[in-house]
Amino acid sequence: MEQINWGILSTANIAFEQVVPAIRRSNRALVSAVASRSREKAERFKTPVIYDSYEELLNDSSIDAVYIPLPNSLHKEWAVKAMNAKKHVLLEKPAALTVEDMLEIKETADANNVVFMEAFMYQFHSQHRRVRELLDSTIIGEFRHLKANFSWMLDNPNDIRLNRELGGGAMWDVGCYGVHAVTQIIGMKPIKVSMTGHIHSEFNVDLSSTCVFIDEQNRTAEVSASMELPFIDRYEIIGSQGSILVESSFRPDVSVNQRGKVSVKDMDGNIILYETFKADQYLNQVEHFHDCILEGKKPVYSAENSIEITRYIQSSYQSLYNDSRLTDIQINNFNLKV
Repeated sequence: MEQINWGILSTANIAFEQVVPAIRRSNRALVSAVASRSREKAERFKTPVIYDSYEELLNDSSIDAVYIPLPNSLHKEWAVKAMNAKKHVLLEKPAALTVEDMLEIKETADANNVVFMEAFMYQFHSQHRRVRELLDSTIIGEFRHLKANFSWMLDNPNDIRLNRELGGGAMWDVGCYGVHAVTQIIGMKPIKVSMTGHIHSEFNVDLSSTCVFIDEQNRTAEVSASMELPFIDRYEIIGSQGSILVESSFRPDVSVNQRGKVSVKDMDGNIILYETFKADQYLNQVEHFHDCILEGKKPVYSAENSIEITRYIQSSYQSLYNDSRLTDIQINNFNLKV
């Protein structure tokens, strides 16, 4: 196999605007089919084949891989069905809403010997590699605290992100990026979490929420997410000798100059380093996924990592809805070694 034939399950905006164009920028891929109940929306993708049902697409033996940007609550069902049909799966974040569902996804991928990866595209941008280099250099001393913010203004009252049954809520939607940055980019492994927020009285989802995480070394992290505030995406790492600020951290592609920005301050707040980075994070994600299929590489972001993220966010929501000030993050209960 030298070229990956892709199928797309649904006509979600993220597929049309970002992921499908990125797949088409790869010289190792062809977007062969899309499945949707809306013929009109599917025709926008200009694929050789349009299927009226997801099952039809999965039964197409010519399709090697599928991208799934369905509502959050449907991710596990269709990822499992796709992998049982021997398709490699790139699954939009969050991959699952419970650890149990995420474990089933991993088991299905292993049983069918297919590549699975959750689509946290931002991690494939070069600015985050630079952040890890700076942390390793101890330019800011010992890591003590992290603040991550991702917010945007949702003005559609019918948006699925306001539906709790579909996996709606700000922390699931954009807060997951901050949780990912804390635990996967920085490498903090929290053991306790407290989450509070503004829960919509009608929809019963968090429009704005903030998690505070604590690890065994008593280091802390604060992750804020909102669907009712102006667009902000950034995280800041604070150490004993200074801080690292990463602006346009999650969606540099929609920033003014389409660049991520990394700055370092010393203990007195003086900027001692400022660098900008431009990269095609969506294409980088797709090419890494292709490497895993064609060259047998292991995803840099594995199913085990996705289980971690799911556990952290699931525990956060347990704290929010149970009105708990501090919730232990249960690791052993899920039979996972990390």
